[in-house]
Amino acid sequence: MSYYDFNLLFTPGPTNVPYRVLEAGSRPMLHHRTAEFSKIVENSIYKMKEVFGTKEDVLMVHTTGRGAMEGALKNLFQPGEEILSICNGKFGEMFADIGETIGLKVTRTCTNWLEPIQLEVIEKELEANAHIRGVTITHCDTSTGVANPIEQIGEVVRKHGRLLIVDCVSSLGCMEFKFDEWRVDVALTASQKGLMSPTGISFVAINERAWDVIEKSNSNGYYINFKEIKKEFGRLETPGSTPTSLAASVNESLNMIFEEGLENVLKRHETISIAIKECMPAIGLELFPKGLTNRSHSLTVLKVPEGISSEQIVTMAKEYYGIQIAGGLGKYKDTTIRIGHMGYIREREALLIIAALEDIMHRLGYTESMGRALKIFNGLLTRVKVRG
Repeated sequence: MSYYDFNLLFTPGPTNVPYRVLEAGSRPMLHHRTAEFSKIVENSIYKMKEVFGTKEDVLMVHTTGRGAMEGALKNLFQPGEEILSICNGKFGEMFADIGETIGLKVTRTCTNWLEPIQLEVIEKELEANAHIRGVTITHCDTSTGVANPIEQIGEVVRKHGRLLIVDCVSSLGCMEFKFDEWRVDVALTASQKGLMSPTGISFVAINERAWDVIEKSNSNGYYINFKEIKKEFGRLETPGSTPTSLAASVNESLNMIFEEGLENVLKRHETISIAIKECMPAIGLELFPKGLTNRSHSLTVLKVPEGISSEQIVTMAKEYYGIQIAGGLGKYKDTTIRIGHMGYIREREALLIIAALEDIMHRLGYTESMGRALKIFNGLLTRVKVRG
């Protein structure tokens, strides 16, 4: 039983929330129909446009990322219409599952979690089926840590005149995203990962091509109805009773991101990600999947050695250090661990997770001496400043 009062989160979400963000959300309750709250909405949307890399509309939606995924599909497509879902991970599969649940006809492609996406496969699917109206994909799938090539996929999908819908829940705020330049039509994210805030707020970027479809639809749903949300945004408000404390928290996290500088934040995530990934093989933890070239900067997925399970490492990290990491997903549940390093993470946190894992692997007998990973980490940081 751990004696720590609370666990430090190194999970793929939710992530640690800075005190400034917690404090902003704990202030006296704001009414959602006031000038004070409208300023929060205005500031958040202004900054989120830059985070998404867009000049198009961005909506604030009071739902989780999964709700935003369902909302995007409900607003864009009507029951019986067809979509193509790229399923090279658990959350790519989730997009397909949601589509089927709301009555869409879903074609699943690129279903091997261990292989990179083949652009020619997507192109063939679109060429072969003129009824496919949209393509869904995750930017970063936290089941494998893959970073999908959205720019190249955007070119293929736009060439064939379909809509591209991207889940950026675990990448936005950690990795570069260029909504306009990459020809994305709808992208969505949530508050509890790179935006280092409590769970419950999502943001959805929508371009004119997607709005043309949404405005003509008569099946947008009731709760997450983009047309109604956009109408309220004309007054810098949201439909219904808004969770204003959550919105205030996200607004403060965005203030922190832009005080540091968005470019600096992205570089910090990249540097820490590289450092952690380069340290792990020295302590007996292999990067997973093997040979993957495009890895996310927001988390690291590792294969545990034969003879131990991911649960052992997860349990030891929690009991010995008060650190919460995650086991694998799907059929890799017992053979991989997932280390989140997104949002509020600096050199101190990176050092802590590397040292903790090195000690655990030493205790388990998979590394002979302590300090190898820390030497690698120190060598990297002497060349690159990551403190932000």
